[in-house]
Amino acid sequence: MFLFIQVLVCVLLVIAVGMRLSQSADVVAEKTGLGRTWVGSLLLAGVTSLPELATGVSAVTVLDAPDLAVGGILGSCMFNLMILGILDLVSGREPLLKRAPVGLGLSASLGCAMLGLTAAGMLLTKKGIHLALGWVGIPSLLLILLYVVSARIMTQFEIRRMAAAILEVEPEAAQYQHIKRRRAYLNFTLLAVATVLLGVWLAYLGDEVARTTGLGKSFIGSLLLAAATSLPEVVVSLEAIRMNAVEMAVSNIFGSNLWNLAILGIYDVAYLKGDLWLPISDVHLFTAIISMIMTSVAIVGLIYHAVSRSRMYVTWDGLTLIALYIGGMYIIYRN
Repeated sequence: MFLFIQVLVCVLLVIAVGMRLSQSADVVAEKTGLGRTWVGSLLLAGVTSLPELATGVSAVTVLDAPDLAVGGILGSCMFNLMILGILDLVSGREPLLKRAPVGLGLSASLGCAMLGLTAAGMLLTKKGIHLALGWVGIPSLLLILLYVVSARIMTQFEIRRMAAAILEVEPEAAQYQHIKRRRAYLNFTLLAVATVLLGVWLAYLGDEVARTTGLGKSFIGSLLLAAATSLPEVVVSLEAIRMNAVEMAVSNIFGSNLWNLAILGIYDVAYLKGDLWLPISDVHLFTAIISMIMTSVAIVGLIYHAVSRSRMYVTWDGLTLIALYIGGMYIIYRN
């Protein structure tokens, strides 16, 4: 009973801090001049993904459980994409992806490429083709490199897009002139640290609950641990929707998946016992493929809704994302 009380307290604290983090990120977006999309994709996504880094490194170094760590990362990618479907249900009259800028397809496409690289790495390993540099798998190094390249591409894209927008339309009046730049950055830093600490605590509690249930390790990593470490993304994105900062909410989801896959490469670096790709379960290849399909659905929805005129309270892409997640987790549980 005490364990579940701790979970409840931690969840409430994550919600409270996550709401303030979204508001603080909006201030930072204005102060930096890089906009909500950049802050959501790189800065906010990095903060909400750090619990996965901390819990995963602990899993591969202390617990010697790389399968659990990989399952948590790929399960988190699936869970994040399912969040888009949930956000679509609560976003109001307009479809979520219609309100989001179509340029977010850039970060989603880069995420799909990283998922493809992850799936290829697992497939090659299962076929007996071990590509490694020392104890680190080549796919892991490529994931880290691809994230760095992706971050640079997205930053350049946002700088050029913001510059073009300023030339085409009159810039909006600043909302947070009363907040000093130094104070804005300090507030965001403190809230980011609190979010990471609460996320790590929640992940630990989720793992304890998972142990109590007696479920298999792969299912624990893909569902319970993933859901626990993804709660900050849920809270931050919901609060961003409430603030009418849709671009920040959606970019946070796509950006979090980019971060997660880079973190997968970092796990391999931290796993000193050998190539991380060797001991992981076959089921994670399926998880990576489902995540690629879900990302593709989100990209199609983003492009299609940019020119669509009809409105349904429930969109086909939102329902498809939720259905793919439920179906995928059922198959993972059966395996």
